[in-house]
Amino acid sequence: MIGEAHLRLGGDRFVSGAGRFVDDVHVPGVLHAAVLRSPHAHARLVSIDTKRARDLPGVHAVLTAADVPAIAVIPNRVPAPTGTDRYLQPAIARDVVRYVGEPVALVVADDPYVARDALERIDVVYQPLPACASTAEALGPGASRLFPGTDSNNVATINMRVGDADAALGSAALVLRERFTYPRQTAAALETRGLVALPPDPRGGELHLIGSTKCIHINRTILAPIFGIPLGALRLTEVDVGGGFGV
Repeated sequence: MIGEAHLRLGGDRFVSGAGRFVDDVHVPGVLHAAVLRSPHAHARLVSIDTKRARDLPGVHAVLTAADVPAIAVIPNRVPAPTGTDRYLQPAIARDVVRYVGEPVALVVADDPYVARDALERIDVVYQPLPACASTAEALGPGASRLFPGTDSNNVATINMRVGDADAALGSAALVLRERFTYPRQTAAALETRGLVALPPDPRGGELHLIGSTKCIHINRTILAPIFGIPLGALRLTEVDVGGGFGV
């Protein structure tokens, strides 16, 4: 009822430390991954040499875009206007990086410390490209294009109309016009994004992904074709989430 306090369902489990998050998922012999990210807002990937990282004891694999199928792109998870597929980003940067922090390579090692040490042994040569520091600059004439084959950095224009705005403004006692800007922001989750992958038995079975996946059915539909496996061969399990917030 409105105005009455209600106990949170399942709250006792969390305040007593009995929640089960990604870090609480323990699998014998689990390997750990670390991601090398771009320091540039816009640059061409001239070369990536992973030999020194692969030679580090405890490293099992170093993956770049060359090891990932071209269909491994981040799709629109909601209906989007026609033409937006030209702007879809790859899971790992291919040829060009388009923002600071974009994944460039991934290391798989015995523990997270070796994985992070290996990142420092990956030799990447970048050729910096013009970058736009604001939306206005990115939409201005002559702005550097982030995606080839496009005529603008504007991915789409979506028009929505509710009521009669012109009439409301025309009859208003006072009309203020101002431009507002706010910095990039995000939420502070109790736990960062994470995932534990259990490979299928060689004799057959499911690839099992455990983590703070959210929207498990949508993600399953997206990931199965990328992995090249039937939908029924992929299982997703969501553990407790340290914060969703839509980020």
